[in-house]
Amino acid sequence: MGALFARALPHDEAPLRRALQQGRRRTNGDPPASLYKQYAVEVRVVDGHRIFTVQPQGGAPVRGQLLYLPGGGYVNPPAFLHWWFIARLVKTLGVACTVVLYPLAPEHQCDEGIGFALDEYRRLVAEHGAHDVLVMGDSAGGGLALAMLQQAEAIPAGLMLNAPWLDASASDPVQVEIERREWLLNRFTLRTWGRWWAGSRELQDPMVSPLFGDLSRLPPTLLLCGSADILVADARRLAAAAPGKVRYVEETGLMHVYPLMPFFPEAKRAWAEIERFVDGVLVREAAI
Repeated sequence: MGALFARALPHDEAPLRRALQQGRRRTNGDPPASLYKQYAVEVRVVDGHRIFTVQPQGGAPVRGQLLYLPGGGYVNPPAFLHWWFIARLVKTLGVACTVVLYPLAPEHQCDEGIGFALDEYRRLVAEHGAHDVLVMGDSAGGGLALAMLQQAEAIPAGLMLNAPWLDASASDPVQVEIERREWLLNRFTLRTWGRWWAGSRELQDPMVSPLFGDLSRLPPTLLLCGSADILVADARRLAAAAPGKVRYVEETGLMHVYPLMPFFPEAKRAWAEIERFVDGVLVREAAI
């Protein structure tokens, strides 16, 4: 099935632009109405872009602040599965989750997107302390999270990355073979979206591809990816570059951002990893 769908993936820019236009007509990234019924949801608009904070209802206490940066290739807003995942983070982990709908390409580039996310991260740190803040991102949101933290002054309690996109140039040779069976992404798509996001920067500039940036200040990190995901190449390289700081979990045969898919049994294992990781870093920080 993967090989069948792989042949249908676009290999020129026009279909990508058409797909982007169609997708944006279908959704603007707003959470579903059910989220407002089950959680306390605050919406702020900053420079024309929305920032949501999702918390338990009734003013229930939370044990930490989670900044979530959703994926979408730097071009698409969050999907329904993102909001399902975010709701479960709030319920399961007992945190307040701030979801940043950062400026998207091709209208905006990485400097603006990273700066926007960084401003919100700094606000959370100023209000709660870095020891009480977690950062999480999936796919492009994972790349943005790492690029943002490479520019930040304070290191958060922990970082969680779900199939992060860390090399916009798609330079790893292993991706050639994975691409033959990958049904969602290919190297052409990654490089095209990467160019839109990069603007005047090169694709391997750390602002665009944080895998090539400074990893010395990486916080304790949980890294999740599936072996059938073309971005597993990025995950493996990050894990190899920071072995003492990264807890890397790779599931054999799993697709892109599989923890967002509740019907996969492997997603249950991912949730166990997430809970264990958050318990560890918040307890460790509280003890300090």
